[in-house]
Amino acid sequence: MEREAFERFRQRVLEDTALQKALRDTPDTATFLARAVALGAAQGCHFTAEDVQEALREARRAWRERWI
Repeated sequence: MEREAFERFRQRVLEDTALQKALRDTPDTATFLARAVALGAAQGCHFTAEDVQEALREARRAWRERWI
């Protein structure tokens, strides 16, 4: 369920420039994780910081597989 909620939030971020800016304007990873969880909850998408970290790891892995 949390993974599905994270994917719904991710899609909303792709469609909403205000959400993109809110996440882009974070000074560090810890702040990014906390802000993503809070913004997700505000959108009715409940997931954990660990879900966000896993998505980041998967994205890095996919990038490496594609480019290295």
